[in-house]
Amino acid sequence: MMKAQGSAAPINIAPMTLARRTDSDIYRRSLSVLPVFAVLWAGIAWASGFYEQAPRIARMAMMGFGVVFMAQLGFAAVQAKLYTVSAMSWRFFFYALMFANAVIWSALFTACFFEQTFSAIFLPMTLATAGLASAGLSHCAPSRWVAQSYVSVLLLPAVFVCFTSRDHISLGLAVLAYWFYCLVILQRFHFEYSSGFTKDSSFEQEHTELQRQNRTDGLTKVFNRRYFDEALTREWQQGAEEGEWLALLFIDIDFFKKINDTYGHMAGDECLMQAAAIINGAVQSGNDIVARYGGEEFAVLLPRTAPDMAKRIAESIRKQFELKDFCFDERCIKITASIGVSAMVPRATSPATQLIDQADQGVYLAKETGRNNVQLFGAV
Repeated sequence: MMKAQGSAAPINIAPMTLARRTDSDIYRRSLSVLPVFAVLWAGIAWASGFYEQAPRIARMAMMGFGVVFMAQLGFAAVQAKLYTVSAMSWRFFFYALMFANAVIWSALFTACFFEQTFSAIFLPMTLATAGLASAGLSHCAPSRWVAQSYVSVLLLPAVFVCFTSRDHISLGLAVLAYWFYCLVILQRFHFEYSSGFTKDSSFEQEHTELQRQNRTDGLTKVFNRRYFDEALTREWQQGAEEGEWLALLFIDIDFFKKINDTYGHMAGDECLMQAAAIINGAVQSGNDIVARYGGEEFAVLLPRTAPDMAKRIAESIRKQFELKDFCFDERCIKITASIGVSAMVPRATSPATQLIDQADQGVYLAKETGRNNVQLFGAV
């Protein structure tokens, strides 16, 4: 049954989980740097003359970056569908491709410290690596371990190589210091991201709660008239498309004004809340909609429900009203209800108000025939 209590209300906006938000943000931030490795390497190799000095190495590196870039484009085409199938598989392929670029670049950067052939590109590679590490901190900041791993893959192999030679220990210390600096900056980036996510999540929860409140009757906690009108329009259109029955119950509490006049409005409110609980408990389908239509009148919208079934549900509700003791302030009274039932197969050319008019006529007949009964009016 579809009730307006808690999360059962049909809210379209759900707070995004931290893991999914992290994946989404890292992917979105990384899109702008997909071709960066290939472009940087091509520029450095060509401008420094490295391509002429070591054409085989330059071509192999370029081929590696190119293959990864093409794989990233292929992943981009299927990533949305893949994530819905398996988030773990999505993460495996995404991070494997991201770190593949970092591994190739790290190998080239590390070679600059011990291979004479790479001496011509030592300075531009060092500056480019520092820039890539800094950019990695920014677009991987949503996940601390990813950012730490990314920067470590870029920088630490060069540190280890430098420490194997006394001539390069100072350079190794410089790279190591930059690595530590990156980790310190990462803490700030990650903290700012996490704080922003907490604020966004809080906003989404508040927005969801406001939506729920806007669709819920404050007293009875079932749906309100506004939401009922929206749901009727939606179900009428769907019923017309599918050729399925749509039924409506109007439930009017008998002599409710007398209850208010005799026992007071607080007692009347308590009776309304207990009545809503009875109606909510009587409907069974997850698509059924219980709403307070106004005053002491409730509406139950029953999609895909034939007239005979709708009448049985209405009779069940009537009996529960008749049998229940409505208690308040240590006093119990008996309450009955008159119920009008309408059911029809909607037509796109007809207004949904037809269903309301017929159910209302059913209530009128129930009142005219002595109250505390169910009347089916119109079943077409």
